[in-house]
Order: sequence, then C-alpha cells, then structure tokens
Amino acid sequence: MSEKKVFLASDHRGFFLKTKLKLAHPEFIDLGPAEYNPEDDYNDFANLLSKNVLKNPGSFGILICGSAIGVSIQSNRHKGIRAAVVSTLDSAQKTREHNDTNVLCLSADDISDSKDPLESEKAYEDLSAIIDAFLNTPFSNESRHVRRIKKLDKEA
Repeated sequence: MSEKKVFLASDHRGFFLKTKLKLAHPEFIDLGPAEYNPEDDYNDFANLLSKNVLKNPGSFGILICGSAIGVSIQSNRHKGIRAAVVSTLDSAQKTREHNDTNVLCLSADDISDSKDPLESEKAYEDLSAIIDAFLNTPFSNESRHVRRIKKLDKEA
C-alpha cells in the first residue's frame, strides 16, 4: 500500500463498507462518520475529506456513498481536488495516470446490493484491487496531461 496518507470517509449509505475497509486497512485515517446515522449528509464528509487531502500534499482520499456521484460532485468543488467515480480496475489506473486524481469515489450500492454473499465477497475483492491500483498507479507526467490538469483549476 502507499506510504502517503489515505483519508477515508462516507455517508450513512457507505458506512458499513467504510468500516470494512478501515478494518482491512488500519493505516487509513477514518474521518467519519464514527457511527451509523441515516440522517447524515454526504456533503459534510466529502468537504471534511477534501480539506484534509488539500492540507496534506501527496495524500489521497477515498469517499463512499450510495452511488459515489454525490461525494464526487461535492469534493470536486474544492480547487485542487480531482475526484473520480471509479468502478473498474482500468478506470482506477487511467484516472491516476491521466488526471493525477487524488480522491477515489466509490459506490457502496455496487458492493452491497447483491443478495448472494459470494457475489458480494467477489465485488469486495474487486474493490480492493481497484483501491490498490488507485493508490499505487503513478501520474504519467505527460505534457498533455499536465496541461489539462492546469486547466481544471482555471475558472470556466
């Protein structure tokens, strides 16, 4: 796993997956929630994680909500955050290589919707591979990718 800090947060729909990831990766810094609250808002945890990633250059964030879309939208409102919804190994590698993405957004629903425990376990194994690829794939530093990333922080 990466030597850099990895911050982890979720909303209520991602709470149980976040808890499972934290048990598997005690080195991840859990920013909450500390307990299940069906009334919490993904925005609060996405903002908290994004601020921590920005305060710790070179660090990564992993955000989890039901679809991964809400946390991605909120996180990307922070200048310097490049958050991506990722569901495949290939997209985890490409978003790091091409976009130097620093926040991985995951869908808890993709993991927990299955009624078959074996299918859920396979989805979790796939997710673990995605996280590993995200944390360990370097940015390409190709000039075209550097140029495009600079444009992301400019006003539209």
